[in-house]
Amino acid sequence: MSIFSSDPTEKTSQKITRYVLGTGLSFMGALHFKKDSVEKFASIVPPIVPGSAENIVYLSGVAELAIGGTLLLAPRARKAAGLAAAALFVAVFPANIYQYLEGIDIPGVFETDAQRLRRLPLQLPLIMAALYVAQQRSTSSTSPDTQLQDESRRR
Repeated sequence: MSIFSSDPTEKTSQKITRYVLGTGLSFMGALHFKKDSVEKFASIVPPIVPGSAENIVYLSGVAELAIGGTLLLAPRARKAAGLAAAALFVAVFPANIYQYLEGIDIPGVFETDAQRLRRLPLQLPLIMAALYVAQQRSTSSTSPDTQLQDESRRR
């Protein structure tokens, strides 16, 4: 069985969430390589991050494409891809904070302090969605309640 075959433990809601995250990450990852976007993304890389801002943009773009592609194409790798997506969302959060604190505009996207501030709490649902995708459940036919009862009887 390959990572590309369907995952019988995946709930429908997890599959939908996996597709939404995978599509979003793939789209945003591709934007990291668009010539006029590189400068915009580089402007929000905090100076404390080592290396050139442009290289960080390309590196994060590769990560977003890899994770997004895995989420879209490899259902049996969803645990690893979901955890990787959550880690990526945490890793890029300092850039969002830096953008807000420094008042860095991204024309047509984030042009006011209010817009930049509203963006910050949106990272939490992304992290939670990625962790939801990563959750696995047993393929056992018994319900979790029955499993707990059986376990307590064994003690």
